[in-house]
Amino acid sequence: MSEVKPRFQVRKLEGKGTRRVAKPKTDKDGKLLGGFEFEDLQVDAGWNVYFPSGSSIHVWTQEEMERQGFLEAPDLVDMDTGDLKGKQVVHDYEAKSDQVSARSRSSRVAQT
Repeated sequence: MSEVKPRFQVRKLEGKGTRRVAKPKTDKDGKLLGGFEFEDLQVDAGWNVYFPSGSSIHVWTQEEMERQGFLEAPDLVDMDTGDLKGKQVVHDYEAKSDQVSARSRSSRVAQT
């Protein structure tokens, strides 16, 4: 029996992280001198993306997450053959629970 897994899983990281940014060295007139100057910036912590092989990557920006396709529902992959088996259906049980409890609070039975 073949094993089917999502192509990736994404976890949003909380808080801030330190990101080292390189800028080309320039003179006072803006002429390139060669080499880089490095600056540490405090930015949003970003996302970790996990793969079925056990590897993972860290992505800093939402633009990069969108470019790589990590904000969409992942494809399901047959781990034995590598064949795609469709998109993973993401069930948002928290949202469903909120809908049900909102309906319950607004019903006539709940108010009598």
